Amino acid sequence: MKRLISFIAFVLPFTAIAAQEQPADTTGITFLECSYAEALQTAKKAGRLLFVDCYTQWCGPCKQLAKTTFKDPEVSELYNGSFVCLKLDMETPDGIAQKDKFGVTAYPTMVFVDPKTEEVVHKMVGYGGTQEFLRNTVAGLSGNNIKTMTDRYNAGERSDAFMKEYFQVLAAASERDRLAALVPDYLDKKCDDMLTDKETFGYFMAYVNSPYAKPYVFFLDNKDKFAQQYGERVIDLKESRTWNMYGRSFVVKNDDSSYTYDEKGMADYKKYMKSYKVKDIAKIELGAKMYYAECTENWKDYIACGDKLIGKYSADALEVYNWLLRIDKNCTDPKLRRHAAVWCDKMVENIEAENARASQGSGMAAMRMGPQANHFTELAEKLRS
Repeated sequence: MKRLISFIAFVLPFTAIAAQEQPADTTGITFLECSYAEALQTAKKAGRLLFVDCYTQWCGPCKQLAKTTFKDPEVSELYNGSFVCLKLDMETPDGIAQKDKFGVTAYPTMVFVDPKTEEVVHKMVGYGGTQEFLRNTVAGLSGNNIKTMTDRYNAGERSDAFMKEYFQVLAAASERDRLAALVPDYLDKKCDDMLTDKETFGYFMAYVNSPYAKPYVFFLDNKDKFAQQYGERVIDLKESRTWNMYGRSFVVKNDDSSYTYDEKGMADYKKYMKSYKVKDIAKIELGAKMYYAECTENWKDYIACGDKLIGKYSADALEVYNWLLRIDKNCTDPKLRRHAAVWCDKMVENIEAENARASQGSGMAAMRMGPQANHFTELAEKLRS
């Protein structure tokens, strides 16, 4: 462990103090009990990086991480000897204020912050056990981290080997927005490779989200070839999801945290979809308006959109279940909640009919994927209570 601490100190000059010999600590990582701003000042005075464990009270993996990895003697010796450490509940005002700055989109997320600049030097996401935690710590702080790789990218480095390594670092840190900005440009000159190389096609599937992007246009123009290579189901899902999700981009969050619906942008988008003969354009627009109603907490309009999507377009059970969860969590109007409970009743009828059809001729029904009838029944009781 002394060699590991010395290695961290060597590769990261900011933690020079960490090279001092530290006593073994078997009680776990010592976390400060203070605000983020106070922890930042403490780290600056100590000449160390600030390690922030971004968690929530309801996050199971966060609790597991605290009970196991953070209590490990090897981990605690390294972290107590090398960093100033802070646990930050991301649902408190202090946590909410740092969430976007840290790029937190999943839990647990752990960030290493340079207190001089407040830059995120390295980020780790998820719970994977003690040894993986240690490996990711050393790998990130020895140069394979967000800051170093981004600096190299900004300096003009664009080799295939570097870009793939950069994508891996960003993916491990759950930096999906940054990947969505970088990958389309990277693929602009590699569209043909998407048809023959699974890794390149994987980048397209995961991170090309705009139907206007050159790789997506190439995909549309060569759909038959992609279907032959990767299967029709995969291609249809990618096409459908991209058209639908891009509709949400016309719900714009303003600087004051209010929302605006871009009517003109949607009108232009509908024309673009017509040029590619996209099915259910009206459904895509309706989904965008439902998302706008959710963002503005207009649950009356939200439920009205849901009524149309269920009645006219036969929304599937998983979609409806997710809508119902949002209503149950955020809508307090008893009348609207009771109306939403009727969706549950309809889903139960649909699922039971589906199960009955599946069992005909075989004597037994296969287990369907997604929410079951009992899930909707329980949710209906909560909505009506």
